[in-house]
Amino acid sequence: MNDNKEKTTIQNCSDFLADDRFALWRLTGDRELETFWNDFLKTRPELKGEFEKAAGLFAGLHLDSEPLSDIETEHLRQRIRATVGQGRRHRPARRLVAYAAAACLALAAGLSLHHYYNGTKGARADLPPHTIVGENLEAKDIYLITDDTTAFEKNVFVQVNESGQTIVHEANGGKTTILETGNAKMNKLVVPYGKRSQLTLPDGTEVWLNSGTVLEFPVAFTGETREIHLSGEMYIEVAEARNKPFVVHTDGFRVQVYGTKFNISAYSDDDAQSIVLVEGNVSVKADSDSEMFMTPHDMLTYSHSRWDRKHVDVTAYLSWKDSYIMLDHTPVDEVLRLLKRYYNLSFNVHDDVSFAARTCTGKIYLSDNLDDVMETIALLSSTRYMRNEKTIYLQY
Repeated sequence: MNDNKEKTTIQNCSDFLADDRFALWRLTGDRELETFWNDFLKTRPELKGEFEKAAGLFAGLHLDSEPLSDIETEHLRQRIRATVGQGRRHRPARRLVAYAAAACLALAAGLSLHHYYNGTKGARADLPPHTIVGENLEAKDIYLITDDTTAFEKNVFVQVNESGQTIVHEANGGKTTILETGNAKMNKLVVPYGKRSQLTLPDGTEVWLNSGTVLEFPVAFTGETREIHLSGEMYIEVAEARNKPFVVHTDGFRVQVYGTKFNISAYSDDDAQSIVLVEGNVSVKADSDSEMFMTPHDMLTYSHSRWDRKHVDVTAYLSWKDSYIMLDHTPVDEVLRLLKRYYNLSFNVHDDVSFAARTCTGKIYLSDNLDDVMETIALLSSTRYMRNEKTIYLQY
């Protein structure tokens, strides 16, 4: 078993998953195998991260995979004979049978994982059934369009002061940029998928912008109203000014407030748009509808020219600004739609409608580590998550 030449063939996570001894150890906790892997990591400490990743993937693995083909079955039998027969002749026959059964399950799982963990891009015919394939797309810059256009690689905190200056702080200790925007009538902040931003308007109103959002706002509120235009999603805390109503325009409706906190989701590619009121009072009006008034914890949804009102726990609709989402029997395809924007991903989720029955319940922290997030999704939805460079897989 302690064949050094054999050890050197392991280079990454998928090599661990494809190794009979690794799968058998993870299933049985065999002490001899544990000693083998401890010794291995002492000689190859640089592979500890890949080793732990493989252990994590295996821990969430369901051993109910699709039946193997005749060729795979015969190949598996041969590998089991070799695994059980080498170096274990001193074990009682009863334990040999148990280990052989465990090895059969482990190797079947390992074959399945290894097969598509290392699959090539575009080879969809080789993927197991019920597989959603995603791509981690190239990151795009945030754009602030004033008299000129300025690009920012990181998330930004923007402050517009009454003197016409726009001050931009990049996140994580990034640079500060001061723009003289006194001559610009309107500014436009473009936040692509994979980025978020915060904005303080000249009246002190605080705005959080989610991924895939465009906000148009003036350098100064000089008229009788304070008006902004939104495409995407924002949470806003409006500074109170009773003599100067605050108005938010979207493609579907208009929201008028005097001083309040609420969330608007108005993405152009969503079937429905919504407003969730946290504090205060707002009125909402679509082009052809009469004005409707909301009270705290109301949610109004606008879809296909129809309104729907319900009372909700507002936390679930605001948590994105604090980098987590709350899920309550939420379908996997809906969760992936949220992650698509937040992490700039692309999924073929509509190609496999069978995922509609899979749901997630729990709290997911939207960390910078996409693998951690996707592995949490897999755990909550009883699916499997794999990644090969920028291609990711969710399968059951």
